[in-house]
Amino acid sequence: MDRDESLINGPGVQPPASVNVPVPRDVTGDVLRRGVAQVGQNIDGMCREMVETEDSTKQFEQERILIQTQDEVGSEARRRLQLPDGDPDAFFDERGNFSKKALNNFASPYLKRLQGIGSGILNPDLARKMRFKAAVAGDKMLNDLFDSGKEVARKKQETALNSSLKLAEETNNWGWYEDLVHEGVRAGAIDSAKGNLLLFRGKKTASRHHFENLAATNPDLAADMINRGELDGYFSASEQDEMMRSLRRQDDNRLTEVVEQTASRPKSKNDRQAVTNALLSGPVYQEELGFHAVYERDGDYSACAPQIDSFIYRVADMVRAGEEGPDLASKKENVILLCKRYAKSAEFQKDVLNRMDKWAKRKEKYKMLNVSERMKEMDGAPLYRQADYNNVIGTLDAEAKNAWQLYADSSKGSDTPKDSEDTWIKRFKKEKIENLQKNLAAKTEIAVRDDFEAWFDGEVQGNGKEPSYVLQEDMLQTILRKVTGRNDLVIPSRGRLMDEYQQTASEKWRDRDSERFNAGPKLLSEGEKQTLRRKDMLRKPFTFPAMVSVDTVNTNAPAGILLPESMRQRFGDDVSGLAALVPSSSSSRRGKPLPVVGYTRGSSPQLTLSGASKLRMTFSSKMDTNVTISPASPEMREFFKKEYPGSQDWKQDAGESRVPAAKLGGLGQYSQAFYDAGRKYGVDPKLLMAIAMHETGKGTSAAFLRKNNAMGISPNGGGPRAFSSVEESINYAARLLRTHYLDQGLTTIAAIGGKYAPAGAGNDPRGLNKHWVNGVSKYYKSF
Repeated sequence: MDRDESLINGPGVQPPASVNVPVPRDVTGDVLRRGVAQVGQNIDGMCREMVETEDSTKQFEQERILIQTQDEVGSEARRRLQLPDGDPDAFFDERGNFSKKALNNFASPYLKRLQGIGSGILNPDLARKMRFKAAVAGDKMLNDLFDSGKEVARKKQETALNSSLKLAEETNNWGWYEDLVHEGVRAGAIDSAKGNLLLFRGKKTASRHHFENLAATNPDLAADMINRGELDGYFSASEQDEMMRSLRRQDDNRLTEVVEQTASRPKSKNDRQAVTNALLSGPVYQEELGFHAVYERDGDYSACAPQIDSFIYRVADMVRAGEEGPDLASKKENVILLCKRYAKSAEFQKDVLNRMDKWAKRKEKYKMLNVSERMKEMDGAPLYRQADYNNVIGTLDAEAKNAWQLYADSSKGSDTPKDSEDTWIKRFKKEKIENLQKNLAAKTEIAVRDDFEAWFDGEVQGNGKEPSYVLQEDMLQTILRKVTGRNDLVIPSRGRLMDEYQQTASEKWRDRDSERFNAGPKLLSEGEKQTLRRKDMLRKPFTFPAMVSVDTVNTNAPAGILLPESMRQRFGDDVSGLAALVPSSSSSRRGKPLPVVGYTRGSSPQLTLSGASKLRMTFSSKMDTNVTISPASPEMREFFKKEYPGSQDWKQDAGESRVPAAKLGGLGQYSQAFYDAGRKYGVDPKLLMAIAMHETGKGTSAAFLRKNNAMGISPNGGGPRAFSSVEESINYAARLLRTHYLDQGLTTIAAIGGKYAPAGAGNDPRGLNKHWVNGVSKYYKSF
């Protein structure tokens, strides 16, 4: 090395001293400034890096503190929530109440620790971010602590509630049980849905417990619980059937006094006593005594078969014109009984019943006038609107001249004789006018006939009968004048004569009905019945097959059985001395004795509701069996007085207590009408009242006040029907219920409602029918 070189701040390479290089002042200054600026930027960058590094370190440390704090709070909170109530560190006081003060005291040091988050960070944005994060974590910590405390408190309350409910259930303290459930819902220990479920289960368990107690001590009352609907809503139909079967299994001789039936099956048809019993099972006609004498002699009816056929036809002919409803049904049942009694074929029975329908369909009705016929009788009258006629006539001259010109042109060059122009045009106009009048009259006829037929159908539907001929002629004339605009048109009048003829024909029909009735078979007189009784024919045990069901209408009737109305002729009005032996099942020869307490309009016997309970049958049950009716011995009468108090003194027509008129609101003045209609058609008067109360809003509806409609009758999906009186509407509904509901097996309010007021019906635009069953049931129970 030629010379020394310094490694730190050495001279370095320098130009010779003798060399002088000139440097411009401005260039040197720019370079210096740029150098200084670059050095400043480098220093600032180094400072920022140092600050960011320090902030990152502090942020990491504070994040760690935040996570650690949250973990500590969670762990310690879980420990304290498990401490016994009243512990100094617990969140619950001695009474188990959740203490917010204890929670706040616990959270206070942790919250103070979180307050330090964000301090010491130089970057203001990052500092605010960390403080916000700490604040959110603190709020979440408090909320989580409070929610956890509430959940633990709820679980403690639920545990305590379940223990109390179990104790109430085991001690059968159901009042306390309900109070506990309501208190649990109010306190938030259980939600309302679970509360309703617990109440339902509790009531079901209470009902089951009450039933089992009664089953062990008084099985009759237990059976009544089922049949009177006290278990409805808690137990299904199948469950109630099983509960009733359990009662049957518990029956013993001490409670039920089971007796051997005197007969288990009807005798054969060749047995003379069985034939006598069958004869006396319904109305007995005088002629039948002669048939019976032949059977007693020969063992069959072949010697008098033609006489029997004629006899049945004459019984069937005793139907009045226009007869319908229960009266016609009862007569048909009687004829069916005769056909079975004398072993007639199905074809014979069908022919006889069709004959009865034919007689019944003859009604005193007025036929609809023939519109075409009446308008033909008005030949020559202008049966059209004048304006329609004038519109065509106004262009007739021009049309006639054009037609003449065509006619004249076609006649040129031919030998065909040609009319004069005037003659031809007159004939053309005449034919045109005649055709015009016919066409206009035909259009008028169509319009008049449509309006008249619509009016006629409306009258029939609204009033239930055809209008008289006088009224028809008046309306036909009114419609014709309206359609034509001519008020001078007059319909040929024969209505008064036709009405008189119709009246005469109706009287002839009634006279012929009377003649047929007078010529028909005669029932036995009371004296002849007494003769048979003296022969002891009616006092022997009488067994007959029947489909036994339950009467759910006369719910207050005493325990017993109701015989078919057809047996009234055999046993008379007073049935207090009769006993019925009903098997406990369709295949059993053993059964229970029941008092006969009245008659039912049905074709088979019915058990009263309490009677069904005695036999351990539910109200919806039916049993195909054989029933034996016999005189009640003195011992049996004593048994009935003890086992069925009041049954021997009960009268069907006076079996139910009166409903005070004050309970019927605006319907109160018609209280007697409900009872009269109920007795007439065999319908529970209280059912009629309950329907009327619901349908009329206790006698306040417009249909009741303006149309005398007390029962909500609205035919054919239309509006409420008008009646001449409130009594008429009540009778109409009673007859309707008997014929189309009770006799068809619809015997409960729910079953009746499904047909009487079905949901979604056309006459129920506001959807009120869905409340029908509950509304009627509420009023019925209130009676």
